Amino acid sequence: MYSHSVTLEPDKCIGCTDCIKRCPTEAIRVRGSKAKIIQDRCIDCGNCIRICRNGAKRAVTDEINMIYKYKYRIALPAPSFYAQFPKAKNIEQILSALYNIGFTDVLEVGCAGEVIEKHTYEYVKNATLFPVISSSCPAIVRLIQRRFPSLIHHVLPIISPMELAARYIKDKYIKDGILENEIGVFFISPCPAKATEIHRPKGLERSLVDGVLSMQDIYKMMVHKMNAENKMPVKRQSSYRGLSWAMSNGGLDENTIKSYIAVDGMESVIGILEKVEDGTLSNIKYIEALACTGGCLGGALALENPFVSRYTLKNWIDEDKSNDPIDNRELLEAIGEIPYLFSKDITPRPVFSLDNDMEKALEMMEDIEMLYKELPKIDCGSCGAPTCRCFAEDVVKQDATIEECVFMLRKKIKDLSEVMHNLTEPPIQVDNDKYGKE
Repeated sequence: MYSHSVTLEPDKCIGCTDCIKRCPTEAIRVRGSKAKIIQDRCIDCGNCIRICRNGAKRAVTDEINMIYKYKYRIALPAPSFYAQFPKAKNIEQILSALYNIGFTDVLEVGCAGEVIEKHTYEYVKNATLFPVISSSCPAIVRLIQRRFPSLIHHVLPIISPMELAARYIKDKYIKDGILENEIGVFFISPCPAKATEIHRPKGLERSLVDGVLSMQDIYKMMVHKMNAENKMPVKRQSSYRGLSWAMSNGGLDENTIKSYIAVDGMESVIGILEKVEDGTLSNIKYIEALACTGGCLGGALALENPFVSRYTLKNWIDEDKSNDPIDNRELLEAIGEIPYLFSKDITPRPVFSLDNDMEKALEMMEDIEMLYKELPKIDCGSCGAPTCRCFAEDVVKQDATIEECVFMLRKKIKDLSEVMHNLTEPPIQVDNDKYGKE
C-alpha cells in the first residue's frame, strides 16, 4: 500500500480552501467544510503544510524512539540540517549533539552528494536526450510521474544522496561482521516527501533507510545538548561541495555543466516542465528542480527561516573554502564504489482515471465537457475544488453535487423563482361579452 507522510487533522480544518489552490496535483478538495486529501493524487510535496493557517496538515515521520530498536544507530543528517542552528560554533558541534541524543555513528549525506555530483556530470556528458532532469527531489519525480509522464525518460536515473549514503554505511558495517538487523540508518529530513520515499523508493526495489526523522523533532532534542561534552571525537566528513546540496542549485558547478537551469518552488518547476514538454527547452542540458522554494532549506519540516538558513549555510561554505580543504578523498572513493544507478524503471502514475471500462470512461468524459461549458470558468474555489474542470469531474464521478457551485446554485434558484412566479401569477381575465362564450 502507498504510504503517505502528508496527513490531515480534520478537527483543525476550517474549510478555508487555501490549500486547494496551491496543490500541484489538484489532490485536495473541501467537502462539508473540511479538506480531503485524494491519496492517489498526493505527491507529499508539503505545500499544503506551509499554506494551512490552522496547522490542519502535518507530516508523519518516524518517532525518535525507533532508533533504540537497533544496536548500531546511524544518523544521516541532510546538509540543510546544519542551517537550523545559526548559533552553533561550527558543524562539528552539531554532529556531536547527534551522538549526545543517542546515535552511535553519523554519516553526512553531503559526502554522498559529492559522489552523486560526479556521477551526474558523467551521465550528462554522455546523454543523448536533453534536458536531463535531476532525480534527487522525490516530490519532483512524483510530479513528473503524475502530471508529465512523457518526461519520465528525461529523469536522471541516479539514486538520491540519502539512498547512496545508506547503502554505503550498511555495506561498511556488514563487511565488519555486523548483522544487518542490528544496523539502523535514519535520515534527518527537511521534507515529508523523503518520509514517503523510503516506503516507495524511486528507481529501487527497496530503500535501505530504516526511518526518516523530522528536523523539527530532532532539533527539539538537540538544542539542549549542543554544549554537552562528547567523549567521542567528531570529524567533519563533507566539504563545502556537499554542503551546497542544500542550496537551490543543488551544488552543481555551472562551469562543468553548460546550459544548466536551477529552479525551485513547485509553481516555477511546473512552468519549466511545461516548456520541456512542448520542446522549447531542448537546448538546455540539465535541470536541477526542487519542490521547495529556496531548495531543501525551505522544506516543510525545517524550522529556521529559509533566508536566515541560506545566510548561515553560505557562511559555513565560505569558511570551508577559505580554510584548509577537508580531506575526504578516501571516504568519497569508498562511497563511489557503491552502485548508484536505478535498479528499476520509473513508471507513470496518472491521476486522471474515470473508469476501467473505456466506453463508460468516454461517456463520462463527454459529460464532463458538457458540464464544464455551463460552469463560470473562473476557478474561484468556492465549490471546494481547485478549478471548474476539477469540479465538473467531481460531479460526474458523483463526488460532488452541481449545487455546490454558487453560480450554478444561483442559476437554479433563479429558474425556480421564475417558475414559482409564473405559478402564482393571477389568471388572465377574459371579457366573455367581448370575445363570446364557448
